[in-house]
Amino acid sequence: MVARFLKLMSSTNVLLRPPVIKTPEQQHAGLIVFVGRLMSICFSFTVMAFIYGILFVDQPTEQAPTDAQLIDLLSTLLVFLTGTLSGLVASNGLKSKPSSSASTD
Repeated sequence: MVARFLKLMSSTNVLLRPPVIKTPEQQHAGLIVFVGRLMSICFSFTVMAFIYGILFVDQPTEQAPTDAQLIDLLSTLLVFLTGTLSGLVASNGLKSKPSSSASTD
């Protein structure tokens, strides 16, 4: 009974499985996905913070200079993130396509 349990646990144990070796294309795709997800999370958090600040925070009649600079900085960051995310999605796979090896006679 114990031997059967140990055999079952060793077959499902992640530490005992051989490591999966990824090709460079798979590693590149994983990196693209990781960077895209991280940038999307930053973009979403910044947009939600802007929306919260507009809807739920009382604003004075005159804006402080430091607040104006912070808003300008965050809006520039959002523009950068939007461009980078769209470029990442648009060029995904264009650079790493295998060259066609078909020969013409």
